[in-house]
Amino acid sequence: MDDIPEVSAGDVAARYEGDLDAFSCTYVSTQVQDAVDYALSRWRAEITSRLASGDLTINLYKRVIADAVLRVIRNPQGFSNENDGGYGYGLRAQVASGNLWFTDDDVETLAGPQTKTVPRTMRLGVERGWG
Repeated sequence: MDDIPEVSAGDVAARYEGDLDAFSCTYVSTQVQDAVDYALSRWRAEITSRLASGDLTINLYKRVIADAVLRVIRNPQGFSNENDGGYGYGLRAQVASGNLWFTDDDVETLAGPQTKTVPRTMRLGVERGWG
């Protein structure tokens, strides 16, 4: 198997400004494993290559995985905004769903710059040679 660093609940706790004791160790560990599995299922070859070359450090790899987990832990209800007068709030469905996700910057950190192909139209024809 390739040399993918292990990420633990302790790596998440070290990057969390709060107290993870509010969450069970099993919950945090499962979120970590889900984030690792998600990243490796999409970008394993790129992650392995970037780790081997030093373009991605072990610490930065752990940071990106921890950040994905912390997006769920910091805001489990998925609030996008909250009002006080005549109380109201807004939710971000992606966050409220509890889904782990990686930002575009996370993907670039893990897998390198992503090239996007843009569909284009081209006209083909035969030049008849007479007017």
